Amino acid sequence: MAKKVILEWLLEEENPEVRLRTLKEYERLPEDDERVVSCKKELLQSKVYERGLKKLKKDKPWEKYDAIMAFAEWGLTRDDIGSDIDDEVFGLIESTGFKMLCGEPLLLRNLVKLGYYSEDIVKNEVDSVLKLIKDDGGFGCISTNKKINDPRKPHKSCARLTVEYLLLVAELSLQGHRPECADDLVHYFTKRNIFYRTDDMKTPMVDVMLGTFYPPDPIKIGAHMIVYALKGLGCKPGSAAMKAGYKVLDEHKLENGRFVLTASKSVPAFKVGNVGEENKWVTLYAYMAKGNF
Repeated sequence: MAKKVILEWLLEEENPEVRLRTLKEYERLPEDDERVVSCKKELLQSKVYERGLKKLKKDKPWEKYDAIMAFAEWGLTRDDIGSDIDDEVFGLIESTGFKMLCGEPLLLRNLVKLGYYSEDIVKNEVDSVLKLIKDDGGFGCISTNKKINDPRKPHKSCARLTVEYLLLVAELSLQGHRPECADDLVHYFTKRNIFYRTDDMKTPMVDVMLGTFYPPDPIKIGAHMIVYALKGLGCKPGSAAMKAGYKVLDEHKLENGRFVLTASKSVPAFKVGNVGEENKWVTLYAYMAKGNF
């Protein structure tokens, strides 16, 4: 199916959140473009945004975390949201120190996407955690359980956590701040054809990586977002690793050119559609991963 038809589907009126991200990142329209301005206005007046804002205002840190993720995924910025978000973001940072179990890198990615990298507290944390990259190009498990992560013993990087860092570094790079660790992090994935164990290139490091899990969860991120991030970091579509990535993506592609959602949380950060059905978010990421930056 022609990309024009796919684009028309992504830009349907009923999903202003998908439409905004598509306009900004697939079509690469500037913030002051009339279509972007109009779509933002519509989204900020929608029920989906109202639900996100209610989640942001709740007391539980993970509710706020999910709201921040949703706003970032939709293509909004802190300036779009206005006074409703800053107090909640800085309150969450103060109460958690960014340390939300395995979710810190994804939180930082979402804050960067929303425009908070200009804040010293966020920039300093990003710069600090990126220095923790290991010799293998990945990031280590943060568990304090010695049965899992004994500091006296050498450990390989945690693939689940490293995928989060990949999204963070990709977002920084897309905004013109390519970190020093970017090349080593990219190599971590490309030497594995993105998904696979180095000692067995047919076995995935993490099964969920071969599916299209969405919205992203700190320990569950799908192929569409991983390949998208690598494309954003400059991986060539004709490379062996990217070909392997596209092969996995295309396993979830329907004859009409749309992509299927394979899994999601029972209570996702925001409503994205039904598992096992064609999905606008997965489709958008898949087409961006194939070269539409």
